[in-house]
Amino acid sequence: MTDDNTTDRDALLVRIEGTNIDPRSFLSTDYFNHFNTVIMLFGMVPDDPALLDEIDQWVYIDYVQHFQESGLDFAQLAIEAYAQALPKTRDAFEKKIGEIRTFVEMSRLGLRQLIGGGDTEKLNHMALRVSRDLQQLVDDGSAIVHGRDTALDQGAIDSLFD
Repeated sequence: MTDDNTTDRDALLVRIEGTNIDPRSFLSTDYFNHFNTVIMLFGMVPDDPALLDEIDQWVYIDYVQHFQESGLDFAQLAIEAYAQALPKTRDAFEKKIGEIRTFVEMSRLGLRQLIGGGDTEKLNHMALRVSRDLQQLVDDGSAIVHGRDTALDQGAIDSLFD
């Protein structure tokens, strides 16, 4: 005999087929599109420090809110699938999202201080590093969506071909 939760998950597996919802995690990497704008803005700060004003205006939204506002065909299904994700997976995902959110806020404040101090070289270096590090955090979040603990780095990829 199967419990209702297993039956719900099995039925949901059929419904998510052909969408961007991962059948292992019941999560979608489409959520990370929300962070792509801020990653891009951090990377462009060295060319235009005024973009920090746009970063200041960036507003975090959670997974459910993102899909509610996304207009994607599978948005409601993504919300439903999120509720069916295993607690361990959803907790790891939410923990990573918390890290990303904190990183954005701390980086924004740090860059704001550097702009105030007038150290352009340090500002440029930090902005580019923030963009790279933020992308890595998003890649790690994407790995969770795809059933891994962290993203494969280039060394790990290269070792597959040795």
